[in-house]
Formats: sequence, structure tokens, C-alpha cells
Amino acid sequence: MLCLTSAVVWALTLPMDWSHLGSIESTPRAVRPASEVQGDLQDVSDESLRKIWSALPKEDQKEISAWYRAECDRRRTLARQLERHVFHSLKEARGKWGILEPASVYNGAKHAPAQPIMRTMLAPQDPKVLAERKRMGLTQVNPAPAWVYDWGTGMVQQSEHPFAPDHLFELALAGRAPEQDLAIALIEQALDLGTLRPIHKAFGHTYASRTGTAYSGISLYDAWGSGVKIEMPDVECLGILHDVEDDWRSFSAPVPGGQQARLYKRIGKMFHSIRRERGLAQALASSYFNADPRLDPTYSSATDRLQLFWTKHDSALDVSRAALPASSDWDAWWESLALLQTDEDLLERAAQRRMSLRTEGVRLRGIMVWVLREWGALKDK
Repeated sequence: MLCLTSAVVWALTLPMDWSHLGSIESTPRAVRPASEVQGDLQDVSDESLRKIWSALPKEDQKEISAWYRAECDRRRTLARQLERHVFHSLKEARGKWGILEPASVYNGAKHAPAQPIMRTMLAPQDPKVLAERKRMGLTQVNPAPAWVYDWGTGMVQQSEHPFAPDHLFELALAGRAPEQDLAIALIEQALDLGTLRPIHKAFGHTYASRTGTAYSGISLYDAWGSGVKIEMPDVECLGILHDVEDDWRSFSAPVPGGQQARLYKRIGKMFHSIRRERGLAQALASSYFNADPRLDPTYSSATDRLQLFWTKHDSALDVSRAALPASSDWDAWWESLALLQTDEDLLERAAQRRMSLRTEGVRLRGIMVWVLREWGALKDK
């Protein structure tokens, strides 16, 4: 079992007011006693389930979604209890979010008036964008989150329809709880120390080539952290320098070849400072619900340390933020997590946490399968 402090257990048992989350169906179809994962139809493929789902009337999909959400609550699933703890612990942040919008591009006329190359934005599904994402090793979480944390503004942002039945269905197939996107975004927000906001905002602009092609969905942060060769147009480089340091004198476009290395070094230092802060918070937030999340390479080979962190703090968010290091202290702090592996009791509890999270993913998918079967949309073999 997941080890929680008494305070956290108390929080998980509190009745939650979901009204602040938006329009959530309130009265699901009557629920009769349900079997657990062992009795659910886990051998049904995602492809088959999607065909069944797409054939259902929209009203049925809406009711099934409400029933699934209620069933996750009734069975007191681990993921749902963790969500409740997040929402209770971070209740002051609830409702303070905006609408998810495409990232902006740097204005060539403003930041490089002597060489104002206009930006042409490609659509997210443009073959060139997809190819660039692949080259940079940028993986897309499926389904795409309905809620994300914007490091540039310090606000959680929501998609246009964050509670759409289709989205909840895809979350269930992926083994994720109904509002897990929102919970992860709130955890990131809670773990953001907030000291480097201007740099985060600058690197949140869309990545563009020297010819002005802007790749929708790929930020400068993504590009700089990809580890592959990228283009660094004067517009973006000077835009970062202007926004972060208000330095309009040291360089001007076109930047001479002899000055480029010095400019790139200054920008590189900025990126390095936010990557440690942001990468760690994102890795921890993803690991809160998932034992095997897709992470930045820095953390993907050390997921055990992330689980040790949450286990040490009993998954309690109120004490976790204070335990995070400043960017300059990251190395020593990261090594200190490795030392936790000498604590056999902690190691055992962390292993139990990982096992519980892995089982939970299968269980959540199984609940959706069970609901579809009880609805009559899925027939027994």
C-alpha cells in the first residue's frame, strides 16, 4: 500500500466539491456491485474499444463518462484518492487558470529591425512539424493533456473542452484517472519556485528557423533541451536577451559571426538555469501518478529516485515544495536522493508505491471496460 501520513489520509477522505472544475455530470446511472480488475475484460484491445465508443450516441457517451467517474470514486481507486489530495492541498490555486492558447513568436521588426524576417507559423500536424518533433525526440503524451502548467505565466491553462467524454475515455484507456491532467498541472505549479519566471516566459516562444518558419507546438525550451543541432536566428536570440535582461545595446542584428558565440553562451546559461528547475518539477509531477512516465533524459534513467522522494514525503504536497533545491544547488540535492537508496525500509515502501501505481493503470482501464459491459455496449465473450 502507498504510505501516507495521517494528515494526507484525512485529506483523502474529505468530500470534494467538484463544482469549481466546470460542468461535470452529477447523477450517473444506478451502479450495481462491481467486480474488481480480475473480473473485468482486460483482454479487449484499445482498437476494439474505440470502435465501440465511436458508435455510441453522444448522450450515451456523456452518461458513461459520468458513471465511470462515479465508479472510480466508489471503488476508492488509489489514483482518485491522490487526485483528491492534490485538489485539497492546493485548493487556493483552484479556478486560477486561463485558456490554453498557441505560443507566440518573437517579432522580427521589434527585436531585429535591420533584418526583420517575418515568421510563418506551420500547423501542429504539418509534416514538417512532425518531422522536426521526431528529430528532436519530442514525444507526445496521448491523449494530449486537457490541462497544462504555463511556466511563463505561472498559471494552469485548460483546453477548450477539458471534460469532454472523448477525452475521459482516452484517459481511461491510457490508465489515467479522470482529472489527472489537472492534478499534474497543479503539482507543477506548486513545485515551481517562481524565481525565474521571465526566463521561462522567454523560452516559451515558438521555435523558428533562420528563414522564418515557425514550428507550432515546439517551444524554444523544447528546442534547446532536445540535444540536437538547432537553428538560432537573431530574432529569437535577441528577443530572449531583450526580454530577460533588457539589454538592447550589447548586440544588434545581424549579429556578426565573431559575436555569436558570446551571445549563445549568455542565452545558454539562462536555459541551463530553468531546465534544472522545470525539469525536476515536471519529472516529480509526472511520477506522482505514474511509475514509468516519459521523462527528460536526465531523469528517465533514475525514476527510482523520484519515487523515493515521494515515498520519503508520504506523497504529501505541503512539505514537498520546501524540499526542492534552488537551481544552483541541484547537483548536491540530486545526489542526496541517491543516498536514500541505503534506507532499506524506504526502498521497500518506494517499491510498493511503484507497484501500486502500475497496478492502478490496469485497474482504471478495467473499470471503463466494466462500465461499457454493464451499459450493454460491450458483450461478454
